Amino acid sequence: MSTGRALPRAPRVLPPVAAPLVLPVVLLALVLSGLLAPRAAAAQEGTPPSAVVPSVTAAYGDVGTLAVVVARQQERLAGLSIRAAEAASARMLATRASSELADRPFPTASMVKLYLAEDVLHRARTGAVTLTDRDRAQLEVMIRSSDDPAASDLWVRFDGARAVRDVAARYGLAGTDPPRRWGQWGETTTTANDLAWFLIRLPVVAHPDDAAALLGWMGTATPIASDGFDQEFGVFGTLPEPAVKQGWMCCLSGQRHLHSVGVVDDRVVVLLSEVRSSVGWADAAAALDAAAAAVPTGL
Repeated sequence: MSTGRALPRAPRVLPPVAAPLVLPVVLLALVLSGLLAPRAAAAQEGTPPSAVVPSVTAAYGDVGTLAVVVARQQERLAGLSIRAAEAASARMLATRASSELADRPFPTASMVKLYLAEDVLHRARTGAVTLTDRDRAQLEVMIRSSDDPAASDLWVRFDGARAVRDVAARYGLAGTDPPRRWGQWGETTTTANDLAWFLIRLPVVAHPDDAAALLGWMGTATPIASDGFDQEFGVFGTLPEPAVKQGWMCCLSGQRHLHSVGVVDDRVVVLLSEVRSSVGWADAAAALDAAAAAVPTGL
């Protein structure tokens, strides 16, 4: 994904230019209250979330700014009492580790395609819109291969700004807003906290078939994107068998943005990064690879 411009044709790709930024890393273990409970823990329970922050920070280094969220995905459990749900939430909250960057807005680049796809599927499910086979094929390639022409067409035809607002309202995403410039969908802003919360809540907010479709497309992401960009960075190619969405964009305010989110078993991992445009894609990707590798598989 390059400029995120939703015009009748694909957004143009700005020439790569690249420089170091600095700053930390954020880790947030999120929990969903109400009648939702965390999925069963992975076989290994090893590292507490609080211990992950320094290791991920150190692994990423000083290439740029990195925001990280690691959390458990949620599922609805029938018959769970409110007291039991509150107790489960308290246990999850007690293990969280976070930092101020969890709520720092980043331009989404192609991360917004997750919000767009979920909302189009939701509207189709409720009968508000009718999807053709071509529409569904566009949704799939937009997620699997991060296809920009498909995203631009869907954004225009299904009112992408409305989709962002609708998803933010239904999922409770306080730090997510549509782009200020019409049609510049890659300039939608979101936070690592919001992206994690969206993926945590996806199995319980979306219709089960729609959640399965979106996660299925993420789970079959193509190594090379439609525009020829290598998608195997960060979570993709580092953590085992992830369902992923990748994003990249240059150069808003002289910055490159390289993002990677994924669901690995019952864990959600969000990596949002920003480097100066003088830092090349290869260096930015290598730093994100190192950060992803520092997330323990048994968290």
